Amino acid sequence: MRTDVLIFCVSMLAIGSLRAADQPCDRACLEGFVNDYLAAMVAHDPKRLPVTHNVKFTEDDVALKLGDALWGTASGLGKYKLYFADPEEGQVAFFGTIQESGHGAALALRLKIENRRIGEVETVVVRSERTAMLMDNAGTPDPILLETVPIADRKPRAELIATTNQYFEAIEQGNGKVAPFDPECNRFENGMKTSGTAGCSNQLDTQVFNYIRRIYPRRFLVVDQERGLVFGFFMFNHPGNILWVNVPGEGKHDMPAAAKRPFSVDVAEGFAIRNGKIRKVEALMTALPYGARSPFVPAE
Repeated sequence: MRTDVLIFCVSMLAIGSLRAADQPCDRACLEGFVNDYLAAMVAHDPKRLPVTHNVKFTEDDVALKLGDALWGTASGLGKYKLYFADPEEGQVAFFGTIQESGHGAALALRLKIENRRIGEVETVVVRSERTAMLMDNAGTPDPILLETVPIADRKPRAELIATTNQYFEAIEQGNGKVAPFDPECNRFENGMKTSGTAGCSNQLDTQVFNYIRRIYPRRFLVVDQERGLVFGFFMFNHPGNILWVNVPGEGKHDMPAAAKRPFSVDVAEGFAIRNGKIRKVEALMTALPYGARSPFVPAE
């Protein structure tokens, strides 16, 4: 082949690659990155993935080299899969079940995509066979988390975030009326329904969550307007010095022993918002030392 023709062909290939990288990554593209990530993780081969030169990876708020930790022990994928896609910001999140050395576990994953390359990987691993079993027994996520919101009914990003933020305000204040809960709202944490029979709002009014004194930082990372979902990572801080609460109509209730110690909980949490109200809350969480901080959060 003539040199000038070869140079032309190489140039056209390079231009084509740049154009592909410049194309917006839509829902299918973002979910594809999650699937590729999971497949590479189970194969223990991070070289399969297109990553930026300075890709950042954390597991349970510890900065590690991509390919370390769960990458060495993941042995398969489970049945449960839930995606949150934000094409505008190039971010995608995932809740799912996995196998780790033959044992069930659950994974919360966030990827940031930059020019069709993975620039950030943030994970929380719940190493609990009970959690994996509960999620896999459900099989598929609640339909409210999967349905497409009609274009005319979709809320602006800022409004979806503001509505979600009121949930954390309600917990800190011990007042369910602070947040706009749908009457049918329910909450699942690590595969278990934790909103009880009282529902999301009335449960908060009982003061049972008063041992949670501060929820910070609150990181709203993936806003899925198409499905009316918000996903983020939120640090629940428990100082351990709230020994009892006064439940309205019932009187004094002692806190459980687990709450009488200082610790923080990294919560990967997703919210379904419908008509301006919180309809569903789903979370995966893991306990950390008190005051733990994500490497993705700048020092104060």
